[in-house]
Amino acid sequence: QPPRHLDFGGATACQRPQRARGTMVFCCFSDQPPNEVKSRGASGARNGALLDKQNNPNEFAVGLKDACCKDPICCCGTMIGMTCGLSACYFRNKVLSTYGNGIEDYVCCQGYVPKICCIDTPNMCRGNGMALCCEGCCCPFFSLSIARLHLMDAKQVRPDPMDWQIIAFSNCCQILSCICDILACFIQELETLADLIDCIADAITCSVAGCMGAQINYEIKMGGGAPNSHMMER
Repeated sequence: QPPRHLDFGGATACQRPQRARGTMVFCCFSDQPPNEVKSRGASGARNGALLDKQNNPNEFAVGLKDACCKDPICCCGTMIGMTCGLSACYFRNKVLSTYGNGIEDYVCCQGYVPKICCIDTPNMCRGNGMALCCEGCCCPFFSLSIARLHLMDAKQVRPDPMDWQIIAFSNCCQILSCICDILACFIQELETLADLIDCIADAITCSVAGCMGAQINYEIKMGGGAPNSHMMER
């Protein structure tokens, strides 16, 4: 007797396992936000800011896992542009223009990174377009994350549960890459393997960045959000 196909909002019972298999690689990572941020410095400040967004009342119109299918052109364009920082510069400026006064509201890392030693990050380079370009080109992935955090503040949206898994998977790949590079310094036979893992980890990080760009672009298209809300709070 053939299996019965039960309809769940247009998707049959036989279709659901097929979709689930595509995401099994992320099952090793929790879909819940961490209890605390253990990293320090600029990275710790960014991760802490992301953790603060878990209680925001709204949800992204599209999660990272679906962003590529919703806006494939933007996703691919973001991936390509990330290699030279163009994507990060574009989205930083786009979020500033959509939810504020454009480049006039720019500050280094948009105030998400606190003062570190003698570097007063929250008050650096206010309204400086050249500084935005330097941020985007020197730290493209970090800068794109800042643009996403800024949008999350403006629209009061929280990360999708699977967003945590995707970002954790990408970070894990980069950690593995670093470990292999260190081992390759002492074991010459591992150099080729380390280079291969470097390429895989970078490709995964670029693909996640592409999905972030598509997610940001789609969210802006949906409209809404409080203009300049983040800058007023800071």
